[in-house]
Amino acid sequence: MRNPIFAALVLAAASASAADSFDSRVAVARKLEDAPDGQAYDRVLYGAIGNYIRDAMVECFPDGVTRDTGSFTLVADIMANGTATRVEVRPNTKMSACFRDKFAGAPFPALPTYASADGLPIFIDMKITN
Repeated sequence: MRNPIFAALVLAAASASAADSFDSRVAVARKLEDAPDGQAYDRVLYGAIGNYIRDAMVECFPDGVTRDTGSFTLVADIMANGTATRVEVRPNTKMSACFRDKFAGAPFPALPTYASADGLPIFIDMKITN
């Protein structure tokens, strides 16, 4: 790894347990994403699933329907086998839960080399407009 601080973040993410709070999982994912290696992987990730996410938003937050939230945050662990685990949203509404379920089925790209065997934590802050 090129960056010792980034290496420490990856180790912290690897030691995360299932009992970790939503907020602490988002904080770890945010720190990983803010690092240069994390930003590089984000481009790969969203290049692979961007259209999938767009389609999920259209399906879960259709035009002409009163939305049950104006924004939400998703946190998940992406695994080496291309699946997402521990996918959570806050607030957990009918529409954000729809997105959570769709997101869990996305075709995730290969993980970067810095990801731990326990997966790579990621987060998305979504703002619903229009």
